[in-house]
Amino acid sequence: MYQTSEVKSSFLYTLLVMILFMIPNYFAIKATMEKEENINKLELMQWVSEVERYIYTEDGDLPKSVKFKIALYDYNYNKIVSNLINEPKNLTFETYIDYPYMYYQKNIDKNVHSVAYIICETKINHSKVILTAATLFLVILLITYVFSRIIIRNTTTPYKLMQRYMNDFFNDTMHELKTPLGVININLELIAPNLKETKHMKRIKAATKQMQMTYEDVEYYIKNKRTKYVKEQINLSQYLESRIFFFEDLSSSKSINIKYSISEAIEVFINKVEIQRIIDNTISNAIKYSNYAGTIEISLDKDDYICTFVVKDFGQGIKDTKAIFDRFKREDSVQGGFGLGLNIVQNICNKNNIKINIESSEGVGSRFEYKIDLYKRKFLDYAENRK
Repeated sequence: MYQTSEVKSSFLYTLLVMILFMIPNYFAIKATMEKEENINKLELMQWVSEVERYIYTEDGDLPKSVKFKIALYDYNYNKIVSNLINEPKNLTFETYIDYPYMYYQKNIDKNVHSVAYIICETKINHSKVILTAATLFLVILLITYVFSRIIIRNTTTPYKLMQRYMNDFFNDTMHELKTPLGVININLELIAPNLKETKHMKRIKAATKQMQMTYEDVEYYIKNKRTKYVKEQINLSQYLESRIFFFEDLSSSKSINIKYSISEAIEVFINKVEIQRIIDNTISNAIKYSNYAGTIEISLDKDDYICTFVVKDFGQGIKDTKAIFDRFKREDSVQGGFGLGLNIVQNICNKNNIKINIESSEGVGSRFEYKIDLYKRKFLDYAENRK
């Protein structure tokens, strides 16, 4: 992950530097070409002067050159002699460029050869300038990329080490918590039938389940990027009902009444761990932010293609419904938690094409709605699970 991030950062940094470099480089290339054209013009003028000496003499041969071509015209622009490679279409100019040829024209006085105009042609070549600029550009591009990689790598190394230490810490901590948490749950189940259901016992059960939920959130957060969560056919009606029973101890600890309406035989195609994270986090938040002795309404129904899972509470409400999905963001720090739950929910919903709709008013309560596709196993889902 960090390797990919380094490459992207280096590429973006290099791209930015090269864009900034190209602006002065463009003007430098343009100035170099203009300079080359001026040099060619001076050379054309000098060669025309050589030809002009011939014009004013009765004897002598017309000067010859490998680099320059000439054409002589009378006063009516009738051609007297020419060895131009490319005849200019318009003869009314002093200097004219029809790339890759450059022309210079000079008017001369009366002479024995009846020549009125001399046009001289030479070939200009900007390929050397362009090649030099391209080479320079590539060299600077390579140097910039290498140095940016070195700088970014050195800058991010401490953060990588810190992240690695944090991951190791979380992994070790989760491993150490798993066994005692399992022991607590098993022993509570064993002794519960033999003990009176007191408020203290209810608090122990509620606290244990809250701890289990926090453990499962952190475990999913650590593992989700490297673990393949295989989708399966799930009877959401039965599973949701079982999760509601799981939260009875938590809700009863605040004397909260959970009312639910669940349509039968609703089946979806999703990983059980991921749908559990959606259900558990939504219900636990409703309990957490509900008023004492309040009510929570849970419903699950369906139409032709989708099912709708709704959790509604009548508690303190949410100030900013968008910010709650940010990682480590908590609506109320007094209530505790890591702020991971709804960030995990959002990521799972995005992954499984589940639409979320939140309605909330401060002091009135919140309504979380999830629209989930009904079970219809597709070939792509099957192929995805086979990877």
